Amino acid sequence: MIRNNCVISLVCATGSRFQQARATYTGGYVLPGTTPDAGQTALPNDIEQACVEQVAYWYQNRNTLGMLSATTGTGSHLVQGDLLPGVTEVLKKYSRMSFDQ
Repeated sequence: MIRNNCVISLVCATGSRFQQARATYTGGYVLPGTTPDAGQTALPNDIEQACVEQVAYWYQNRNTLGMLSATTGTGSHLVQGDLLPGVTEVLKKYSRMSFDQ
């Protein structure tokens, strides 16, 4: 049975209920300023830039973080999402899994 909402889904049982299995995940990127070793991948420039833009946005809006909406004195309406749309688009290029339900 394949389950849709799990990290690893086995097609069939392995061993008995008293045995254990181990899964080793190797992935991710080497952070900026660090030289990648053999088999490692440097953080792509567009992901680094998206992170800088997102953190700058959070800092500039630190007084309203967590608010879904606010009305200013001029009557304008502010709606704040989780990630900036441009950041979401950059991250989609690198996603291999879908977490949509």
